[in-house]
Amino acid sequence: MAKRPVGPIALSIMLTTSLALAAPAARAEEFDCVINPALTLKIGSPIITTLSSVEVKRGDHVKRGQLLAQLDSGVEAADLALADARARSTSEIDRDRSKVDLTSADLARGESLLQDKNIPPQKVDELRTNYQVARQDLVTAELNKHLAELEFARSQALLLQRMIRSPVDGTVTQVLLGPGEYVHQDNPILIVAVISPLYVEAYPSVRLWDSIHLGDKGQVTMAEPVGATATATVTAVDQVFDAASGTFGVRLELANPDGALPAGQRCRLTFERMASGPVR
Repeated sequence: MAKRPVGPIALSIMLTTSLALAAPAARAEEFDCVINPALTLKIGSPIITTLSSVEVKRGDHVKRGQLLAQLDSGVEAADLALADARARSTSEIDRDRSKVDLTSADLARGESLLQDKNIPPQKVDELRTNYQVARQDLVTAELNKHLAELEFARSQALLLQRMIRSPVDGTVTQVLLGPGEYVHQDNPILIVAVISPLYVEAYPSVRLWDSIHLGDKGQVTMAEPVGATATATVTAVDQVFDAASGTFGVRLELANPDGALPAGQRCRLTFERMASGPVR
């Protein structure tokens, strides 16, 4: 049977199809990942005491510096009031300043009388000594006032230790203690998670180690019910492999400024395969 001649249009289509079949399709690597909080903090107390109140509840969003809980602080509040009264008082300084003025005037009169020989020199020496002692008493009074101000600052710091404040912007995930319970260093009061940003943790095969670099972008597809897809940036690539599983760790940072995306969920991470390059 004679072959039908091939026209230019048909030949073009055949060549295009042949090239498309011959060219390898771009592959994308996809693997499991987990979305975690950027930081999880167990908020406790620096001192051993009892808990007076908890100002937040589970699920609350808190800001840095926000009051989370208060410890028993009756003694510290009383000490602060006493230190404040001492720091404000100027009676000792006023008294010793009056003594300095009085002894200074006595010394001036004595020296004037001594010029006319109406007073023995020993009396002038006594007046001069009284003036010097009065001046030293004034210096001591001023020092005592400064120490009282420092004691006030110390008492204020001790009272502030009784107020537990959030060190970060985050979300309260657990409240572990309530009012009246005993608090110590190994017994946290509550747990706060930082969810802005989120960290995406993945463990790709070691054969991809030379294809993933700091700053690379990855597509993160979250599991249901969220089901959203977002772009994350590689911020850490482990330099130590897990020999047992043949994987290495990769961390990506996922922006979550409004806290809309929840942490603690599974996801799928996709990287477009990069051409093999020299080993780093």
